[in-house]
Amino acid sequence: MCDMIHEVLGHGVACALTPGVKALSLSTVALQTSASNRFVASAGSIVNVAVGVVLLALVGRRQPFGLTGYFLWLLATLNLLNGTGYLLFSSILNIGDWAVVIEGGRPHWLWRTIMGVVGIAAYARSVSLSATTLGGFVRSGQLALGDVRRLVIVAYIAGGLLLVAGAARNSIDPSLVLTSGASSGFGAMMGMLFVPGIVHGLAGGSAPAAAVLRTSFRWVIAGALTAFVFIAILGPGIPLTK
Repeated sequence: MCDMIHEVLGHGVACALTPGVKALSLSTVALQTSASNRFVASAGSIVNVAVGVVLLALVGRRQPFGLTGYFLWLLATLNLLNGTGYLLFSSILNIGDWAVVIEGGRPHWLWRTIMGVVGIAAYARSVSLSATTLGGFVRSGQLALGDVRRLVIVAYIAGGLLLVAGAARNSIDPSLVLTSGASSGFGAMMGMLFVPGIVHGLAGGSAPAAAVLRTSFRWVIAGALTAFVFIAILGPGIPLTK
């Protein structure tokens, strides 16, 4: 969902609003367009951040936490890390959406430096907000402190593998398995690995007793079906023009 928010709600909507730019195909690694455009390129990350902020605000008000709260928190966190992490990614490697945005800016090294600094600050703030929100549920006794690491680490590994599997089926360029799949799934989301430690610190090493979130087979089935569509259908790409 985070990937499609980036590609469809971000790049796709911006493309539809931009004269002279047409969407050619949609896949797990890109929305290919007929022309390069700064607005279209920036829209993916901007929408990720906007959706992440809204979802994090909603989950922060949700009572009780539960499985739906966990899903909303996870989706919010992934969107925030994906959107802010892209700035740092493009700054370091000079590729991707934000490299398009600053293309032609002079001096180029200064634009890349500014973009990198903003990316680091925004990414660190995103990790902090995510951890603080989750920590609030621990302190209120709605989430077991010992459950946090399991919920975060398992999601990080599963999500990373899913994005790599989706990228592995792309028909654009084999290098996108690394620069899109692995970099997004494991690189951009690496901030999740700091969340358990931050939450533990916020809770002071102890928290009120809370029930452990149990496995829901309805969520497992929904996840499996979504993964199938993501890898088997979106992986190779869907042509959007005849």
